[in-house]
Amino acid sequence: MAGVYKLDITETEADLKQRLRHAKTASDKERLQLLYLLKSGQAKTVQAAATLLARHRI
Repeated sequence: MAGVYKLDITETEADLKQRLRHAKTASDKERLQLLYLLKSGQAKTVQAAATLLARHRI
């Protein structure tokens, strides 16, 4: 399918959670939260994670 991107998240859930707690800016927090949602399985796709964060997928 065109436009499908395979994303491999190498950080652990615990590492992402710790980084999220120490993030300073809102944009950093949003990016880390997106990665955490994907890594933890709460969201299966970037589109689903973006919907949970009330943001556009891009």
